[in-house]
Amino acid sequence: MWQFENEKMNCLIFKKLETSNLKQKKLTQERIIFVFLLMLLISCSKIDNNTPKQYVRIMGKGSWGYNDEKGNVIIPLGKYKFLNPLDEKGMILAELNNKHGYIDIHENIIVPFDYDDINLFSQDLACVKKDNKYGFVDRNGKIVIPIQFEDETYFQKTGLALVEKNKLYGFINKQGKEIIPIIYQNANEGTVDSLVSLNKKGKWAIFDSFGKQKSDFIYDEIALTNINIDGESESTFWKNGLILVRKNKQIAYLDKNLKEVIPFGKYNNGERFNTNRIAIVSKNHKYGIIDEFGKERVKLEYDTIEHPEESYHESEIFVAKKGSNLVLLDEHGKKIYDKIKDFSFDYCRINKKIEKIYHVQDLNGKYGAVDTKGKLIIPVIYDEFQDFESNYNAIVKYKGKFGLINSDNRTTYPIENESIYSVNRKDLDYYVIKRNNKYGVIDKNLKPILNFDFQDLSPCFYDTKNRFIAKQNDKFGVIDRAGKIIIPFEYSEMSNWVEYGPGENYHFVTKDSKHGLITREGKTVIPVIYNSLFYDSDKIIILSKNGKYGVVTIQNKQIIPFAYEKIYLEPSLFSKKKETEFYVLKNGKYSIINDKNEVIKSDISKNEVENKFSYYYN
Repeated sequence: MWQFENEKMNCLIFKKLETSNLKQKKLTQERIIFVFLLMLLISCSKIDNNTPKQYVRIMGKGSWGYNDEKGNVIIPLGKYKFLNPLDEKGMILAELNNKHGYIDIHENIIVPFDYDDINLFSQDLACVKKDNKYGFVDRNGKIVIPIQFEDETYFQKTGLALVEKNKLYGFINKQGKEIIPIIYQNANEGTVDSLVSLNKKGKWAIFDSFGKQKSDFIYDEIALTNINIDGESESTFWKNGLILVRKNKQIAYLDKNLKEVIPFGKYNNGERFNTNRIAIVSKNHKYGIIDEFGKERVKLEYDTIEHPEESYHESEIFVAKKGSNLVLLDEHGKKIYDKIKDFSFDYCRINKKIEKIYHVQDLNGKYGAVDTKGKLIIPVIYDEFQDFESNYNAIVKYKGKFGLINSDNRTTYPIENESIYSVNRKDLDYYVIKRNNKYGVIDKNLKPILNFDFQDLSPCFYDTKNRFIAKQNDKFGVIDRAGKIIIPFEYSEMSNWVEYGPGENYHFVTKDSKHGLITREGKTVIPVIYNSLFYDSDKIIILSKNGKYGVVTIQNKQIIPFAYEKIYLEPSLFSKKKETEFYVLKNGKYSIINDKNEVIKSDISKNEVENKFSYYYN
């Protein structure tokens, strides 16, 4: 608008200049420049004011709000139970007083809070729920498709939505018109193609998005499959290659025009086509892989072919089995490596890049590695071969000794050690190594941290990076990674992690055959003077001394006096009783007491006690 007005004004002014004398010309030019600069200033000011602001969604205790990019409150906390991110039209799905609607960033209500639930907009319509029925509203909040359906739904790119009414299914368009009548027992739809499938009397047929029936109701199954488009998981009937259909316990594959490319009876079984446009098929218990043209990429000669699991999802590659041999096939069905017993996935650094590799185990039990093209990068010679996990080195065992190698199979730490281990390969910090019956530690760059001066060495579970339980001269203590002694070497036993134990602040210790409890800094909590120690919980630790049993807390507070010849307790982990019960032996007789040392029941038979506690204490 400003540019048009400028041009119009300039034309008028220049026309006037043609009829003016030179004095007027100079003055007029100055006025033109002034007016032009003024209008440019106003125009720029207006553009800046219209620049979109950035908003930050914030969460409080049980509520949501919005701030601007400077931290100024735009929508305060405490009002809306939930606020969705702004959508592409500047609308926010919101929950207020257990009702759902849409607002803008200034809290203007666009879709009223009349609904029990509301979905995101798809094709500029949002499905709403009210009184257990569903319909659609537009971006002005107007109900454009009456609330009448039995399940939530969305409009797909085809312009259709799958709806349910009276337990029957059909498809409607954005005007609410039934494109495919709501008369079918079941229905499916792809999200990225124009076909849908309907079920009538147990048989399936295919329709297009215009409602035209493209096949008869003859199929027992018409398979949908997943496809990844721009990082989003979608569903399709044919865009991965061919459509898998089943009829009378036989399979066939159809193209997008529903022509049989693979006829019924050619294969006994088959899977859906994947994103690489190939599928696993079988006949007479032999498996192979076909492409979308029906060509056998992998001949039907294997006992099984399947996708292995990789990082908790189905991998794109294949593993085929023939007899006792496994064969690795890439995502296109091309052979990677064969004649192996087992394999696993790993990542290592090759040419300064992190690349996927496969660990392989041959039929003789030896380990090596190949890259994704099948090139052997680590020879199959090792007795053990741990993962690189994206690090430069991997632990291997060769001829009974351990060492480190890199992805070029170059030995980076001599293979001459009794053992090597690391606590966390994904966050590698160091290796604990045993050599000549002595333990030491090197860092991830293979530089010494602790010399080989220790009979035993293990990271403290509460601080694996900085502390170690160490053994010297047959005694245990705790040191830090600089070798500084934290707990003196004076214990014949020292606990590390204990399942259901007292937590990260304590060590159980033994000294001169006596038991006690100390802190991680070496401070005595329960003196090391007891003949036995049984930890149940921080509230119950059963101790014995000079033939008498008692119970203390982890703060060494006595709750049961040391007056009993035996104390048994059903571990709290397994006990279902609200009140703690101790079975105690005193003067040759068993009774049950509570944690206040009060007798609950007396004269308990010896057989009852022994039968009850033989599982826990024998």
